[in-house]
Amino acid sequence: MDSSKDKIFLSYSHADRDWVDQFVHSLTNRQIDVWYDMQDIKAGDRWEELIQEALRKSSILVAILSKSSVDRPWMFFELGAAVADGKRVIPVLIGDLNIRDLPSLLTKFQAVTTEDPNKAGEIVAEAVHKTSGQ
Repeated sequence: MDSSKDKIFLSYSHADRDWVDQFVHSLTNRQIDVWYDMQDIKAGDRWEELIQEALRKSSILVAILSKSSVDRPWMFFELGAAVADGKRVIPVLIGDLNIRDLPSLLTKFQAVTTEDPNKAGEIVAEAVHKTSGQ
């Protein structure tokens, strides 16, 4: 991770991993640089340190929000750190989660709402490319 320019940090629940795997694939196919713990943390790594470093070095936090992630303490830590650092936050709502189910901090950000991980990847990639001038 040499540059934070348009580097996405992905915050999600492992319960949503199948959906997230497809979403990450969609982003990387669109030349989006994603930090994804399942790819970027290896056996023997100090995972907490790597997560904190990746979050610091990213410019965008994408929060995959579902019934299984919205109350997760790590989600609040990652979101709070991103907001405090002035990072762009892109919430992606999946499953039967409603915008009213979100913590108030997240309702301040325009959310992506699609069940299709490929379509969500397309929407997020387009937003990233537009803001970076690509």
